[in-house]
Amino acid sequence: MTTENDPSLKKMADEVHSVIQAERQRDRFSTLGWLVLVVAIVSALLWWFWPTEDRTRWQTYTLDRADMVLTAMATGNLQPKSEVSVGAEISGLVSEVLVSENDQIHQGQILAKFDTEELDVALQQAAAGLALAEASLFEATATLEEALLDERRIQSLVQQKLLHQSALDSAVATRKRAEARVAYSNATVAQAKATISQARTRLEKAVITSPINGVVLQRSIEPGTTVAASFQTPVLFLLAEDLGQMELHVSTDEADVSMVKAGQSATFTVDAWSNREFDAQVVKVYLYPTVENNVVTYTTVLAVDNSEHLLQPGMTATATIATGRREQVLRVPNTAFRFTPPTTEEKGGGLFSHPADRSGDQSLASANTIWILAGEKPQRVLVGTGYTDGRYTEIFSDELSAGDTILVGIVGDADE
Repeated sequence: MTTENDPSLKKMADEVHSVIQAERQRDRFSTLGWLVLVVAIVSALLWWFWPTEDRTRWQTYTLDRADMVLTAMATGNLQPKSEVSVGAEISGLVSEVLVSENDQIHQGQILAKFDTEELDVALQQAAAGLALAEASLFEATATLEEALLDERRIQSLVQQKLLHQSALDSAVATRKRAEARVAYSNATVAQAKATISQARTRLEKAVITSPINGVVLQRSIEPGTTVAASFQTPVLFLLAEDLGQMELHVSTDEADVSMVKAGQSATFTVDAWSNREFDAQVVKVYLYPTVENNVVTYTTVLAVDNSEHLLQPGMTATATIATGRREQVLRVPNTAFRFTPPTTEEKGGGLFSHPADRSGDQSLASANTIWILAGEKPQRVLVGTGYTDGRYTEIFSDELSAGDTILVGIVGDADE
């Protein structure tokens, strides 16, 4: 039996044929879709990685004339305007300490006391020595008066021829010995008085007083401490006079010291008050240099008004000293000297090109080189340089003038 004679079989055959045709058509479209997708991906990759010509967008600056305030930077530490070390001139046991650190003091105020038992005994011994010396002087004076009377009496008898001349000579010698004894006794009295004065002075030095009005910065003794002043004077207290007026000692670089002069104004900052600037004034510049690690600096002293008592001794400060002013000079930002454009072969992108170097050819960099645009290409210009204020530098050039545009950097690359 054939399909022509059986309608159901013919229908089934037609359906099978349709399914086979549909599968073949689907396979044809699937292969074509994959082919199109591969071509699209390859095209995109070629477009993405193929080198293209880019145009650099330059960061520029327009030359201008302006006033420049010249400055010198230096760092240092705050110090009291007057600092006094108070020591002990005698040895002994400290019995009392009457002040502590940060205490306000006035001139003549007692700071500490020594035990005075031995000093009192020494003064009493000196007084007794003086009494003995005065008694000896009294005796020597009486002996001299007696010798004088004997000399006069014997001289009268010799003149009357009642005594021999030798008796008078003996009386004269006795009188002279009495005078020498008086002189010796006077010297002994003077020595005894000096011993008393010394004992009293040592007793007075047993009380340590302040020589100034100010504040106690440091105390180095405690009650019960034994002080030995045999070889050098031990420091007991460190005092500062009026912290309302202080000094800032900074180290000025040798390159700037020629511009720093007394009377110049300055500002400085400290870490404790980082958001505030304090005023100062240059007082003097030391002539003697300080050399550390082969770096030469000169100590510069600045006067500081600390009437608000915000600053404390020892604080580290960074000072900016105004050393001068240049009026209406042609200037460029310092970044212009640090910029070098990339070379032509470094420009461009893509898979087949060298990566661009934003720093450019460092062999073309120079401390007196700036760049301008000549058409589409950077052109190097050599200039003379003058003073700098840290941000701008004065330049001298026959090729440039105010209003000209120079290159200071690269903004980015954009396709044309």
